[in-house]
Amino acid sequence: MKRVIRNTLLLCICMLTAALTACQATPDAPIVVQKDMEQMLEKADRPENGVREAALPDIPQGRYTFSATGLDGRLRIAVNAEITVPETTAMPIVRVKRGGFPQELVTKLFNHFYAGETAYDASSEHVETKAEIEPLIIDAKRRLADGSYAEYGYTEEEYTARLKRIEERYSAAPETAPALPISNGTMHIQELENIGDYLLLNVDTDTTSDTARTMNVLTPNSRYSANSGFGAHLYYRVYSRTKKGTEYNTQGILRTNGTNLPEAARQKLAIDFDEAKALCDGVFTAAGLADNYTFGHAFLVGDAGMGKYGGDGKELGTPAENYAYRLYYTRMINGIPCFVNTDIGLDDSNNGTTSLPWYYEYISFTVDNSGLTYLSWHNPIEIMDTVTENAALLSFNDIIDVFEAMIRIEYEAFLNKWTEGSGEMDINIDTVELCLVRVRERDSEAAGLLVPAWVFYGNNTVVSNDGSTMYDFAHGNASSWNKEPFPILIINAVDGSTIDLGRGY
Repeated sequence: MKRVIRNTLLLCICMLTAALTACQATPDAPIVVQKDMEQMLEKADRPENGVREAALPDIPQGRYTFSATGLDGRLRIAVNAEITVPETTAMPIVRVKRGGFPQELVTKLFNHFYAGETAYDASSEHVETKAEIEPLIIDAKRRLADGSYAEYGYTEEEYTARLKRIEERYSAAPETAPALPISNGTMHIQELENIGDYLLLNVDTDTTSDTARTMNVLTPNSRYSANSGFGAHLYYRVYSRTKKGTEYNTQGILRTNGTNLPEAARQKLAIDFDEAKALCDGVFTAAGLADNYTFGHAFLVGDAGMGKYGGDGKELGTPAENYAYRLYYTRMINGIPCFVNTDIGLDDSNNGTTSLPWYYEYISFTVDNSGLTYLSWHNPIEIMDTVTENAALLSFNDIIDVFEAMIRIEYEAFLNKWTEGSGEMDINIDTVELCLVRVRERDSEAAGLLVPAWVFYGNNTVVSNDGSTMYDFAHGNASSWNKEPFPILIINAVDGSTIDLGRGY
């Protein structure tokens, strides 16, 4: 048990990311206001501040285009973005708090994933059998014979010693593992040091089967643990116990609805996009949450070589041999989506006013030819009350004025800070969406507000003065290649202030 909890803790701790601290200058335009929560709520209630008429009439259909440069050409901005708005006549402001995964929801998901078969409580430490260890011995002997152990940084002497240790494990292992207790999906209490009481579920299918299907849930069981900053987490995974799994990554990532797949992917993928999406939609239907969650973005991913960043032995950039769909979902409030979070570690810990981080809700599915292989769902929110049913919004033209000023101001400062005043950055934005974004409520560790906001999704590339290239640099972190488009800039639709997700306001 301790090992299971410790591993879960390590996984969640590794998700924490450093947030970017940057002073934000503001343009002279009067619609850019101080980030004062009370003032923003007052504006939301004043019809003269914006429009309340049906369907937000001043928002153009089609695409928004814009280009600009800054820092004598070192900053280059290109926008060719689809404008997306919810089908609504009212944009609310809603008070929320940290949520979790209640037993009723977990039971529904358990029954969906394990319908018609037996699942076992795998919370106790796994006992390896001879049958599980034998393939490891065969693989190690093969690598010793063909010399491929060197690809993983071993010398022949080191790998021979490794084989010996595996053989010792084999000698000590039983023929069969002790029987695991059958699970009905009920979570049990586990106290986590300095965090509080959590509810835990850790289940698996019959371990004698090669295909493992595991479900893991860790959710707060008290107000103390809910506000600990540790979060709530749910995983579902399908994999082979004996064969190396496919490691999908975002090299060459492609936003898709299934109609624009490259020929290589078409030849490999036997499941079409609509089938993949139906599998994901079915999870929320089974959970009774079809009206509370909606599809956000979808991407084609592959197993391109990751070089030193992966353990597949492939050189970085080696073309993919297998493909999958990665689909992101998001919460809906009154039919209005929240922003689509594609960063599992995104929190607001750099706000300087609260001591505990609050992670943004994250939901992603991976679907390949074998079906739904991975669900990663973290940090759901819980609705407390509605502050304003129909917030008065600034016009789209006012929002664009803010964007075209602030995109340069913010990223000129950003680029100078992180490249010591000499690097270059390209920003490309492909989607502009009116949705709901969570901000911290003033002087509160536990509550936040979902406010109407315009989110400009895109990617960036940074070339430092030493010639190194970083991709999708945000909140102090970057990638070795472009990943899913993320919020490049967010503008509060009520008062025109920019929202920094890393700060929570």
